[in-house]
Amino acid sequence: MRAVRIFRGAASSTSFALLLSLASGLCLSTASAQFDDEFDEEFSPPAATPAAPARASGGFDDEFDDPAPPAAATPTVTEDDFDDDLVERPAPRPEQPREARGLRERLFATSHNTYMGPTGGLHVVDAGGGATGSFRVQLATDFFFSNGFINPDDDAKHIGGSLSVDWTVHEFIEIWASIQSYANSNATGDPTLFQVLGDTQLGIKGFYRVLPFFTIGGDLSLSLLNTVGDIGLVFKSTSVGLRANASLDLRGLDNPIPFIARFNFQYYFDNSSNLISDVEQQRYNNLDGAAPIENEFRHLITNVERFGLNINRTDFINIGLGLEAPFEVMDDFFLQPLVEWTWRIPVNRQGYDCLFIPSMPGGSDPAEGQDGCLDRQGVGSFPMNLTIGLRVAPPVRGLSFLLAADVGLTGTSVFVRELAPNKPYPLYLGMSYAFDTTPPPSPEAEVREVERRVEVSLPPPLQGRIRGQVREQGTGSAVAGAIVAFPGQDLTSLVAGDDGVFTTYRFDPAEIQMALSHPDYESGNCAATIPDERPEAGELVVEVTCELVALPRLGNIRGRIVSGEDGAPVVGATVAASGPQTRQATSGADGSFLLQGLQPGTYEVRVDSSAFLIKMETIQVLPREESTPTITMVPRPRQALVQVRAREITIRRQINFATNSADILPSSEPLMTEIADVLIRNPQITKVEIQGHTDNQGPDARNRELSQQRADAVREWLTSHGVAATRLEARGYGPDRPLVPNITPANRARNRRVQFVIQEQAGE
Repeated sequence: MRAVRIFRGAASSTSFALLLSLASGLCLSTASAQFDDEFDEEFSPPAATPAAPARASGGFDDEFDDPAPPAAATPTVTEDDFDDDLVERPAPRPEQPREARGLRERLFATSHNTYMGPTGGLHVVDAGGGATGSFRVQLATDFFFSNGFINPDDDAKHIGGSLSVDWTVHEFIEIWASIQSYANSNATGDPTLFQVLGDTQLGIKGFYRVLPFFTIGGDLSLSLLNTVGDIGLVFKSTSVGLRANASLDLRGLDNPIPFIARFNFQYYFDNSSNLISDVEQQRYNNLDGAAPIENEFRHLITNVERFGLNINRTDFINIGLGLEAPFEVMDDFFLQPLVEWTWRIPVNRQGYDCLFIPSMPGGSDPAEGQDGCLDRQGVGSFPMNLTIGLRVAPPVRGLSFLLAADVGLTGTSVFVRELAPNKPYPLYLGMSYAFDTTPPPSPEAEVREVERRVEVSLPPPLQGRIRGQVREQGTGSAVAGAIVAFPGQDLTSLVAGDDGVFTTYRFDPAEIQMALSHPDYESGNCAATIPDERPEAGELVVEVTCELVALPRLGNIRGRIVSGEDGAPVVGATVAASGPQTRQATSGADGSFLLQGLQPGTYEVRVDSSAFLIKMETIQVLPREESTPTITMVPRPRQALVQVRAREITIRRQINFATNSADILPSSEPLMTEIADVLIRNPQITKVEIQGHTDNQGPDARNRELSQQRADAVREWLTSHGVAATRLEARGYGPDRPLVPNITPANRARNRRVQFVIQEQAGE
């Protein structure tokens, strides 16, 4: 049985992905007490240099004493000569507590996107916004699994996602945009899978801070919904929300309290029912023995379909109340538990006339298998939720994580024709990142007056360094990471930089021997002489180039061949690799094979066994590395599905594609492998036209486009599995060449096909 799905969206398959880049940090250094210590230790004896590994990249810092420029001997100058000499040096002030950093920093640290985009909790929107000029982006998902949610043993599953961006463009204005996609499956539905792809919401929010702790505002939102079962927006389904907001943030008091309360009151013009009006009319037109439309129910979408596509036939008055407590448990680390209550009250602006079928004449309960109506089932069918969650903001500026859950209080078991069922207990996971275009204020520098004692020393003894570069012999390429050791001397080895350059310690005038090593090269030696001459200016540095001989750069392929049917090893298979070199091997008793001493590069590996279809694999061989692929073979079918005729390669089973798509379904992988096998084993067939055909359903232009796309997809699959591209041509004929008249579903199914017509053979 093939799975069937219905979708709303801009394409029949969508990858909901997203990469978020997170980078932030601010370091404040040296308190005022450290400044005093700098001079207390100035005349203490120097500590011995520790023997720790050093990375040489052209110079050293303080590990060795720098030589002073040449000068005549001068007596020590005492501090009495500098009684009036004052030295000024700035030092940063200690960081202030977060409570004193101001409103802007407070808003930036704890303002986050709701699930739909504007700042707030999870569902309840904050009356205010974030710090002016700040951006916020959030990726969130919600999901739940249940059995018996809508129908007995319905095995219901839901998973959804939201990507939102929010920008506080002005002190009183915020704009946002979000895109949502979700999928719902229900074993009792027909089809069992519903997808909604790419519903978009755009909004703008205005607000005013009446008091430091009290804000009021309002927002306008547009929800742009995609069509059902096709591509594109349905503008008559666009829904509009008008909302009034109020927030109480007690962190704005003179004695701050970490507590936020939010209240929302929204009227939502819900036009989602326009998405399915044509579908219901078409169903009614196709009914046999239909009753008058006002008394007929079989054409109406079911509660499973309403939930899967989120269809409502009424507007809503949405009321929301949220409480949040942003605790700073340590420096720049926040925990923000939240609790929210939301209630959606339906308003029948559309004047929908609900068909009620009672279980017994005059009763108020619907018949078995039938939904109720708002005027009968009442408040118990209104969607009401309680939300409990926690947002965590770690000490990475702008980053936060969300974990929350909804508990459906009403609307989860009493279903009416006007409303989509309410999810019983969805879970939410989210990650958001905020970026502030205005950096936080830097601490002011303070000026301190310090008295210093200065000593003038005699020039140090003559010493010099060696600045070397390690290169590969014959090519001159830099050898990065080469180890430079000093035989016979108790000195730590050095590591050459990425450019092969290293700079040694200071040495007395003499010849200095160096031993070089690298895992990819033969060990070598190098020497340089420090002359007994003091330079006119600067430090004495001797330049030298050291060369290493590269080891052979070959790789291996050590693979294993197994059966795709039971995973058993395939014995005696011929493995032929072609690329920079050509190698051949045979698989052993455990299915393994080894191709040794291969030049690095890309290899096409062909595996051939009489009991299996030919398998082609592309394997990358890296220098001094061993590739370990496992190649899975498809057993040759007992009855061949592919046969070579005089002018056509016939297939006894058709290639399956996703609905209205050129994506080849996994169920056709064995058939495609057998087609590739036949083409590879018959090299005398030099040109094959892959023909794509459709039935006559739908626009001709779309059918021709789809048939071309499917023919191209088959050609691309075959060329990627070892068939030369020069042997294949792809052409889509749309509905122009039917095998049989397109008058029955069975005939139309025969006309939807892919054919392989032989155009050229060797010797003709």
